[in-house]
Amino acid sequence: MRKFIFLITFFSLLACKKETEKTEIKKVSNTNLAKELSYDEQIKIMKDTMPKNSVLSNDIQFINDSILKGKFKLDISMYEGQKDYKGGDCYPEIEKKKKVYERYADFGFKDLGDLNGDEKNDSVFILYPLNWCEENHGKSYYFTNNNIPRIESDSFCCELEYLFNIGDIDEDGGNELAEYKTSCTSRYKAVRFWTFKNGKWKEINTFTHMVENGKYDIFKDFDKLYKKTGKSKFKFLEISDVFANGKLVMEWKSVTMK
Repeated sequence: MRKFIFLITFFSLLACKKETEKTEIKKVSNTNLAKELSYDEQIKIMKDTMPKNSVLSNDIQFINDSILKGKFKLDISMYEGQKDYKGGDCYPEIEKKKKVYERYADFGFKDLGDLNGDEKNDSVFILYPLNWCEENHGKSYYFTNNNIPRIESDSFCCELEYLFNIGDIDEDGGNELAEYKTSCTSRYKAVRFWTFKNGKWKEINTFTHMVENGKYDIFKDFDKLYKKTGKSKFKFLEISDVFANGKLVMEWKSVTMK
């Protein structure tokens, strides 16, 4: 429904623009007219006609000035070039600034140490989707180094405390990460392990973690759930279930990074 309403409004605006075109367009549908405009031209029309005190969800200047507040200047050009970012139905949301400010009321950064081996600490922060298509991927983790790409959480339930620095497992100078992944409702969660290689995040492995296990709190006891066993090697205590008598179904799983 939201998409339908947007298209009606959008094509109405496009119809008005026809009068100023140098080349006369006769008997053309609004859909065909929209196809004649580039993505950037369509975005410009959205900006010029949206209500006052509103902002596009991918307005990078607003993000840098009003959310990051000058503490870091995010560059989203690498995401704009992705296949599903421009064109098709991948338009940004038009949102009231007041609503955006409320959404980011608890915005912050978390230091994760050196992630890419440049001997500088990197911090993480969380942003909501930049456009409609990204809503399928939920919130994303961004880093205070524009050479380190974001990690999409595939959930709207993610917090800064959900990322853990697990140290330099492969001894290449950069820390590996563990991500606590949850849909917010199920008792069965996941823990994904990541390493940063050749300018990209590579998923090492994913394990099940039953959050209501009565023994290990994922946030207080995470250092008890994993252990480095050698260069590029570690193990993780997977908790997959609990019996009626309260006994946990758990097993140490060994991983060798490749």
